[in-house]
Amino acid sequence: MTVSGARHVGPPLRLTRRGRVVLLGVFFAMVALASVVLFTTASPA
Repeated sequence: MTVSGARHVGPPLRLTRRGRVVLLGVFFAMVALASVVLFTTASPA
């Protein structure tokens, strides 16, 4: 009997349109936050 460490994985995650919109919104919010942090912490030239 062989024991595998891999769990049974279901089908690939299928996102609804709302799920895609939410993920894109979170992604863009993180990008905007990162750019704001970079601009505010950058030393003046």
